[in-house]
Amino acid sequence: MDPIVTAALTSFATTVATNSSKAPLEALDNLWYLALGKFNHFVEKKKADRQHALEEYKKSIAEKVLSIDENNLQEPPMSIVGPALEASKYYIEEESLREMFSNIVAASMDSSKAKTVHHSFVEIIKQLSPEDARNILLFKEAENYPIVKFINDITNGGHAVLRTNVFHGHKSDIIEGDENASSITNLSRLGIVSISYEENFTDKSRYDLYRNSTFFSFLQNAENPHGTIGLIEGIVRITPLGKDFVKVCL
Repeated sequence: MDPIVTAALTSFATTVATNSSKAPLEALDNLWYLALGKFNHFVEKKKADRQHALEEYKKSIAEKVLSIDENNLQEPPMSIVGPALEASKYYIEEESLREMFSNIVAASMDSSKAKTVHHSFVEIIKQLSPEDARNILLFKEAENYPIVKFINDITNGGHAVLRTNVFHGHKSDIIEGDENASSITNLSRLGIVSISYEENFTDKSRYDLYRNSTFFSFLQNAENPHGTIGLIEGIVRITPLGKDFVKVCL
């Protein structure tokens, strides 16, 4: 056993035997440092990182506010800026989400954008992951994208859904079969995008990434005596709420 640990334990045992009140705490302090000393260093580092992120957050807001035309500058509605600042303290270290809060605060002070700032935006950001934020950026470039379900068409009729809401996002291949599925489903739940399998693109080449994917090839090569692997093609598109969210938060 480490001699320092042994010394600490011996000290504790001795003090219990002598019924001292001070020494047990000293021994416990020694053990606490041995067990959690590194954690304390970790906490200090996190504090420093958080302080740096906080300064970056303040700087970002200031730069955005300074860029607003003086004629459009207004006092921010407390119903927007209050919840935004309160919620943002839990997301300070996530740069993509921090920037979204920064944009909301600045937009609330710009009369030309104020009508577009929806009260729900703060709650939406609170429920986003960094991956969600990356996927939303795609809808700044285009309003709709292909999305698919991987299915097994059963020989005797019907089909089994093997994977649903498979969305390529920024990926060039689908390997696991569920890439971005949770993320795009969450964005749909939040009302940022809508997903439909009742319609699809007439240009079928838009679905080639899925048909030529590693996962689709894996399914096709697997033993499947009672069915045929296929796709159900769909479209995921940004909603009106999503468009406003992109204008304000990105």
